[in-house]
Amino acid sequence: MGSRYPSEDLSRFLQRIDRELQQASRIVLIGGGAVGLAYHGKHATMDLDLWEASQEFWTAVERVSEQGGPRIPVHKAAIAEVPYEFESRLRRLELKLRRLEVLVPEPHDPVLMKTARGESHDLDAIEDIHRQVGLSLEVLVDRFHETKGQVTGRHESFVIKFQSMVARLFGEETAAAIEGQLSSSSAPF
Repeated sequence: MGSRYPSEDLSRFLQRIDRELQQASRIVLIGGGAVGLAYHGKHATMDLDLWEASQEFWTAVERVSEQGGPRIPVHKAAIAEVPYEFESRLRRLELKLRRLEVLVPEPHDPVLMKTARGESHDLDAIEDIHRQVGLSLEVLVDRFHETKGQVTGRHESFVIKFQSMVARLFGEETAAAIEGQLSSSSAPF
């Protein structure tokens, strides 16, 4: 298993990239890097997963790599199970960068992405987000319905992961109470 990087390391790395940029550039950061930078919890990540990045950004990453020093792996997300139209809800991070604009998903969206993966560190990241922003169960159920058609694998597995996440954040009774809504096409409250 590789190193894990807390938000401070991620910020310093992005500052190094920012210094190498010749023009304005924008990235859409998803995954653990987005959670670490946006919600400043205890979550650390092994890499930076990008949904979108300009060629100028990738050139700056190469320059930083050539300089030596700490380098966090940066990847274009090959597979990501994202909620429908999540890009319309992106938020800009204020990282005091001159040329690099960093956008991250609105808090409920990375929760659905992490739920679809369902690994233990993903659930820890979800708890970090919930502690910081107080997630809305209603929004999560709506986004569940938006995301379920895009998740690879069995629908039943995603339902179980979603219910487990709800139980962890809102309690077992709440998870049991929404069970019927997860198989229906709408989410009445």
